[in-house]
Amino acid sequence: MALSSTIFHASLDIADTDRNHFGHERLTLALHPSETPERMVARVLAWCLFPDPPLTFGSGISTRDEADLLAKDLHDNIAHWVDVGEPDADRVRKACLKAARVTVLPYGRQWAQWWKRNEKDIRKMSRAQIVVLPWESVDMLARNLPRNFTWQVNVSDGSLYVVDHNGEMVTVTTETPD
Repeated sequence: MALSSTIFHASLDIADTDRNHFGHERLTLALHPSETPERMVARVLAWCLFPDPPLTFGSGISTRDEADLLAKDLHDNIAHWVDVGEPDADRVRKACLKAARVTVLPYGRQWAQWWKRNEKDIRKMSRAQIVVLPWESVDMLARNLPRNFTWQVNVSDGSLYVVDHNGEMVTVTTETPD
């Protein structure tokens, strides 16, 4: 018998001063049995970081050849492909063939080793961008995450300031590798 996904409901109040995007969003998220809460939180943070064009959640971890998040243009072409985690360079290359823009968001403790292994190949891909989410922030947001949660998210100068479901402020300062 296969395990089913755990469903989470997120209520997000977003104020993105970098892109002049403000709103209240409700998301239904499926946590796949093989996915960690940290990875799901990283997907939500990615969704908050890239509001334009609007991203939708793909099948991600359960479907190998799909993005974790993606945005399509008016002609149904993939405008933005987002992968969360540490995909190999071949997956990033294939994504670059399918999408106008590709963003990879590593978030684990070992992302620097992943980058060292893949940097040479990924730097050759003009459509690929790496945006690192700090593990400590992702871990704090994922800790004891209830199935229904509300976050207030402020985006400014590329950082996210999240007031989580406990009322605690968590700062997520992204970085790009040199």
